[in-house]
Amino acid sequence: MRAILVVLSIVAMPSAMPGQQRWARQVQERAQRAIDAVATSSPRAVVKRSGMLNTDEAASFQTTLVQGTPYAILGVCDDDCSRLQLTLLSPSGSDIAKERNSESFPTLRFTAATTAVYGIRVVMEACRWNPCWYAIAVVPLRKTPS
Repeated sequence: MRAILVVLSIVAMPSAMPGQQRWARQVQERAQRAIDAVATSSPRAVVKRSGMLNTDEAASFQTTLVQGTPYAILGVCDDDCSRLQLTLLSPSGSDIAKERNSESFPTLRFTAATTAVYGIRVVMEACRWNPCWYAIAVVPLRKTPS
């Protein structure tokens, strides 16, 4: 009897995958357009993260930034997102830069003073229909000659 209930519950579960795939694809396409807009002719490795957040939820990840390399840190979100906040954290965890004025396309520019592991925090400040999808890209830019 228990096995039948498990099978019935799996079959009866609503499938949210097609809708989720649509929003995930939307933010991936937006992230790629943003990367293409800031990348140099030969972009180096780009760090990308994406996921879903409800209003007022946050996600964080860490990435190594190389001394003297300028970076564009880009955030994008889906059509239901109306406000996304992006924060760059020092290796010790304190805020270095915060972008919360550009609604759904926050951008930070940063040149690392030392090679270290930095944190990036994204906050979904406003989402009209939870959850909202987001994507973050850390794009190394061409070093300017000294």
